[in-house]
Amino acid sequence: MMKWISRIAAVLFFAEMVLILVSWIVTAAKPEIGMRSLLSEEGVRWLFGHFTSNLLTPLLAWLLFGAMTYGAVRCSGIVAPLRNLRSAYRSSYRQRFALQVVAVEVIVALIIILLLTLVPHAPLLSVTGSLFPSSFSHSIVPLLCFCTTLFALTYGAFSGSFTSLTDMFRALYAGIVSAAPLFVVYVFAAELYFSLLFVFGL
Repeated sequence: MMKWISRIAAVLFFAEMVLILVSWIVTAAKPEIGMRSLLSEEGVRWLFGHFTSNLLTPLLAWLLFGAMTYGAVRCSGIVAPLRNLRSAYRSSYRQRFALQVVAVEVIVALIIILLLTLVPHAPLLSVTGSLFPSSFSHSIVPLLCFCTTLFALTYGAFSGSFTSLTDMFRALYAGIVSAAPLFVVYVFAAELYFSLLFVFGL
């Protein structure tokens, strides 16, 4: 897996270098074509001035939230009983109790979401009263990540997988460590995407 991720990162970086070179050659040979060079004064100014802002997209936040959620789910051990609920009820009392607590949390979370989205004049609806687009649709990914993380941490705490706040914190950043290669890919992909938009004036 790591080999493929490193190859993807290398391809994205190489593509960025090719784009920089090609944009310079094409604009020098045919300035009337409408492309912008990344090696021109404007292009260099854009590269340095927008490097950080190019990375500040919702996808970066979703990647961060998803990594934390992955760490919580993996370290809590909640996946195994959910795969086979029948065998889960033959497990220890603490694990069964933890599942019951999580089930209550799921019901409460669903009720809260329904109250925030489906009742008349719900606060997460848009000004026109629609669900898509709305504050709810814009926050659905972090909301799912937050709820899933909460369920996983609750299961881990009640089942004994986590014995302290330090264990919970360690689970959250363990997911980020596991997803670290994806952040590198994201940096190259985001810069290439916005560079293409700049060069072709999109």
